Amino acid sequence: MKHHLIVSVNRTQFLRGDLRGTQSSIRPPWSKPEAEFVEKCERCDDCISECPQHIIQRGPGGFPRIDFSQGGCTFCGDCVKACTHKVLAFFNDLNQPPWPLKAEIADNCLSMQGVVCRSCGEVCDESAIRFKLEVGGKARPLLNAEDCTGCGECFAVCPSQSVTLKPQQQDKAA
Repeated sequence: MKHHLIVSVNRTQFLRGDLRGTQSSIRPPWSKPEAEFVEKCERCDDCISECPQHIIQRGPGGFPRIDFSQGGCTFCGDCVKACTHKVLAFFNDLNQPPWPLKAEIADNCLSMQGVVCRSCGEVCDESAIRFKLEVGGKARPLLNAEDCTGCGECFAVCPSQSVTLKPQQQDKAA
């Protein structure tokens, strides 16, 4: 029996040719809100050429997007300094993270299958990923979301593609 998936796409995804309704592109750090970003970005590729990690790629519609498959973001700020159209700009609040991304680790993680793998934890400079040994020889990855910068290093090294980076709601200080 063949299964059919009905996907809902929004106007932006439709106009960009994203008829599968896949997740929106991840923009470079310190990006303006999506609507303003798309309106003001001139697609000049300056941020792409200045990224020393080569993770900023030309995405749908020619807009820059992040591709974590080759590595993570060091938050060096070179992309912001190169952006003459100011769609990338350092935030006034120095405590505000460069983006709301946080890693999530799925249950298909090799470590949860009893395979010794700690790749994500080993590359995490913030030590946001730790492992808790469980009965049966499994080690459950534990992610401390407060320590996670969403840099993407864990995504790049995960052999089972168990790591995703998703925008999280940022808490507002009262």
